[in-house]
Amino acid sequence: MPWKNHSQGKTIGVQTASTGATFVEKYLKDVVQVRACKSTEQHDLDLAAGRVDLVMASMAYLTPSAAKPSNEEMTVTGPRSELKAMFDKGNRCCHGRRAIKTLSQKWFGFDVTPL
Repeated sequence: MPWKNHSQGKTIGVQTASTGATFVEKYLKDVVQVRACKSTEQHDLDLAAGRVDLVMASMAYLTPSAAKPSNEEMTVTGPRSELKAMFDKGNRCCHGRRAIKTLSQKWFGFDVTPL
């Protein structure tokens, strides 16, 4: 995993019991130090204070968080372009087949189909 090298020796802030924490534990625990935080706001403060080098959280949280005036130095990165292209292709394929609605109702209990 080439992205693993970019994290080598870093301290990552993650919210306790989150998908970010699960990901870091599964894929990065051998190359990073993990700082567990009670909330995403806490890991943002740790990032601003230099106690962590990066944070891992959902794009739904990080995008508006980075737009706050207090976080002007925060940079949000997302999936690499080839991975995003694969997801986009899958989403286009499923969109017209009601698969997104069926799967989201099964796993989330509500419809997440884009409008």
